[in-house]
Amino acid sequence: MKHYSMRSHLTVTFAIMAMIPVLILGTFQVYQITHITQESNRNQQLTTYRLGDAVQDYMYYHRNAVETLAATISASDAAFRTRESLTLKLQSLQQNLAGFSGIYVVDQNGFIKATHTTANDSLIGTDVKDRDYTKRVQTAHNTIISSLFIGPEGLNQPAVAIAVPIYKGNKQPDGFVLAVLELTPIKELVTKYDYGKEAYPVVLDHAGKPIYHPNEALTATLADLSQEPVVADARSQKQGEGTYALSNSKQKELITYKAIPDIDWIVWVSKSKAAVNAAFTESLSITIFLLVVTLILTVLLGSLLAKRLNGTIHALVGYTQRLAGGTFVEPDSKVVPQGAPLELQLLADDFFKMAEQIKENQGALLQLNSELEDRVEERTQRLQDEHATLNAVLESMSDAVVLIDMAHQVVYANHRMAEIFAIPMPELAIMQESALFDRIALLLPERQDELEKLTAGPRVQGTFTVKSGQGKKRFMMVSAFQVAREGRVFGRGYVWRDMTKEHEIDALKNDLISLASHEFKTPITSIRGSVETLLRVDAKWEESFKQELLEGIHEDIGRIQDLIDDWLDISKIDSGAMRINPLPLRVEAVVESAMRRLPQQANDMHTQFEVNVAEDTPLIYVDKLRMEQVLVNLFTNAVRYNTQHPIIRISAHADEHFVYLDVQDNGIGIAAEHVDKLFDRFYRVDVSSRSQSGGTGLGLAICKGIMDAHGGEVHVASKLGEGSTFTLSIPRFLGEENGHEQEENHDRR
Repeated sequence: MKHYSMRSHLTVTFAIMAMIPVLILGTFQVYQITHITQESNRNQQLTTYRLGDAVQDYMYYHRNAVETLAATISASDAAFRTRESLTLKLQSLQQNLAGFSGIYVVDQNGFIKATHTTANDSLIGTDVKDRDYTKRVQTAHNTIISSLFIGPEGLNQPAVAIAVPIYKGNKQPDGFVLAVLELTPIKELVTKYDYGKEAYPVVLDHAGKPIYHPNEALTATLADLSQEPVVADARSQKQGEGTYALSNSKQKELITYKAIPDIDWIVWVSKSKAAVNAAFTESLSITIFLLVVTLILTVLLGSLLAKRLNGTIHALVGYTQRLAGGTFVEPDSKVVPQGAPLELQLLADDFFKMAEQIKENQGALLQLNSELEDRVEERTQRLQDEHATLNAVLESMSDAVVLIDMAHQVVYANHRMAEIFAIPMPELAIMQESALFDRIALLLPERQDELEKLTAGPRVQGTFTVKSGQGKKRFMMVSAFQVAREGRVFGRGYVWRDMTKEHEIDALKNDLISLASHEFKTPITSIRGSVETLLRVDAKWEESFKQELLEGIHEDIGRIQDLIDDWLDISKIDSGAMRINPLPLRVEAVVESAMRRLPQQANDMHTQFEVNVAEDTPLIYVDKLRMEQVLVNLFTNAVRYNTQHPIIRISAHADEHFVYLDVQDNGIGIAAEHVDKLFDRFYRVDVSSRSQSGGTGLGLAICKGIMDAHGGEVHVASKLGEGSTFTLSIPRFLGEENGHEQEENHDRR
């Protein structure tokens, strides 16, 4: 936390005290301005609604007059519907009600047949059937108010018209009365209201054209304002207000709007947002200005008032700093300035007396401190040596060790503990005992409750199966014990020993014994039976029968030899003693040689090979016999695990480091749960099938070992019932200049 001088604290205090009333007054003023602004907005809204009512009343009055005229014409006989009679009726309406620039009667075919004055006789016969109002009144058969238009019937000026249908005696349409309204009376009606500073009204017809707009050019050009956002809101909300950016304005405006449903017009009153916020902005600016001025004056005044008081305290602080630095000097009489408060003078005198006592005790403290430092340094060095020795011992152990204090907090764990249970060392070092056990329990497939028994007694042992991150099981033995000395308990310790290797050795031994007893028993039994048959002296066998028995013995001896060879190969792989003699070879040559080494079973089943290896496939750098051994094993499995006519497809492709050889068969396939364990030794996918077709269970494990010795890999992709594809990643020959380097890499493997 940063500290400030007393002078600064006093200055800030004065400034805050001065700013509080200014802020209160400013807030009150802002509140008043906000209230006035809201009141102005309400007045604008009321004015908009009054404007809408006035426009509605004006249009209602004129529409009612035109409807009355149309009803009179509809009620008259045909004799009274001559042009002269109609002209008299139109003149009567024109004389009694101002605001019409022209009143006409339009026949059913859309031609003007009568006007309100003979001066407009030139319009008789004018075709208005394509006008918007003609189409609407003939479709609606009701009174309509047209959109803004320009035409001779409106003296070629922007105008709107009221169209009312007329009927014959049999209620059949007989045209309509067309009364064209001047816009000037509407403009006078709209502009007579006081809308306030920088506010203006707008009146739109049903098509969004401006009946009145302060920008007269928009009315003169019949501009379409129907796409303005305020128009959409007015049609959906009927009335309200909002802030909008109009297409003919460069600034946002506050608009209050009202829709007139009877005539489908919209009126709104708009005021620029800047004008709305002007008073608020001005008030806020004045408040900020007063606040800044007040702050400056207060800081100056507070600084002057605090200077005198701060002088004494500053002098005492300086003397204290020199004293803390080991420099003891007699206090100067000018340390306390003239005119300082009495309390500060007394404080300074007492402080100087205390400084003298500190000087007297300083020597004794330094001597005692020196002796303590020597003893602490000696003890610390001894503890460091002991701790380093103990830590080295614990870190070099192959067992995982963790120590828990009485607060059930981990106080020590070696890296082996973090490695076995995949817990980052920084996280492990601050774990609670319960959290550690919960983390370990997640790795236990079963017997999770057994973990709680480890805390039951002073010394407890248990065995657990732990799953690693790759799903592999590890067999652990844990010893739990109390950490105590001279009857005092400091905590609890746990030692986890990985027994996986011992367990695997036992499992391999059992598998080997089981395999030997099974695989050796069958051929030995067969050999023994054949030999006993040949040794019988009471029977005389034909030469063909003897030959058959000897061939069976030879075949069984071959099976035993294959078993011995597999065990020798797997032992070489385990001990790292498998040696290879790589040479640059053609892929096709190795494949063809392996095909010739297939057992008789493949020929008996008429195995079909489809080899697709391009001529430009790079040379591979492998031990020919070992690579043939891998391919023969894959070919044999493809034939052995096949219930139909065996087809083996071989293809190859390469990159800059490897040649990838794919061996695809149409056999029975491998289930997904067996694929990951397929290359484990003694692993059997289907024991019944294997016992029928033979095999040691080591073939694919040997294949993997041979590929690893070459620096390559083997992978499998299979689907049950659809066959399998084994992919060999074989190192390619990189040329004579890199041949020695490749050979050295193989030797190191």
